[in-house]
Amino acid sequence: MTDYKHNMGVFLSADRVRIFYQSWQVADPRGIMVISHGLGEHSGRYQNLLETLSGKGVSVYASDHRGSGMSGGIRGHVDDFGKFYRDIKHLVDTVVKRENPGVPIILLGHSLGGLIAELYALTYPEDLTALILSAPALMPSVAVPAWKKAMGRLVSRIFPKVTVSNEIDPRDISAEKAVVQAYLDDPLVHDRVSTKFYQEYLNAAAEGIRRAHELEMPLLLIHGTADKMVSIDSSRHILEQAASQDKTMEAFDGLFHETMNEKVEAREKVLSIMEQWILKHL
Repeated sequence: MTDYKHNMGVFLSADRVRIFYQSWQVADPRGIMVISHGLGEHSGRYQNLLETLSGKGVSVYASDHRGSGMSGGIRGHVDDFGKFYRDIKHLVDTVVKRENPGVPIILLGHSLGGLIAELYALTYPEDLTALILSAPALMPSVAVPAWKKAMGRLVSRIFPKVTVSNEIDPRDISAEKAVVQAYLDDPLVHDRVSTKFYQEYLNAAAEGIRRAHELEMPLLLIHGTADKMVSIDSSRHILEQAASQDKTMEAFDGLFHETMNEKVEAREKVLSIMEQWILKHL
């Protein structure tokens, strides 16, 4: 990745939370990729995508969501889901556009970050040239029982900042054992979600399902058929409902949740398809 100039920075969100971001910049970029990462992870876990785009004239920007990675906030907590995509809006307006005036932007969101990216695209469509959603977390693979949802609503009103495990089994992210071990060993990965976050997530997922038909920009969806964390029906629903004239879904047989972090041969196919689509839409 010799053509990238790596930079790091921070900004304060509208409610004064410290948000960490980093960028991998090229001279005279033909386009910008902004990454919205998944639940409990961070912006530094997309090296395979960076290596794929290296030498292609694309600069990449990514922030750590509040409560994750190197950003401030209670781990796994948010009191308003919209703050996630408004933080990205702040990054886009004050950093990305300032450093790259007039350069087209593609937003990539993975898992929870896919839901955040969808809602960003619905709220600020004028910012984006295209949208890529990787296993967008609109529907969990295992349905949440009604009693658990009701209990969650009650507890979130009384103890909104109490955090519990997100119940992610690291073995479900990838069939590549080295990826799973790196995830387990990563000090910036956490497994916490607050009771308020959970309620905000449920409301946001319902909005993402309800408003998918409003998407009009070019759209790429990628999903592994063996994803045990997010139902592939999430991607199928968006594909079917989106008003976009240019929309594609790639379902990768037997791949787990993080298709970009699977075994080498499998992930290279995923990343090659993404690369071709990105370059076509810049």
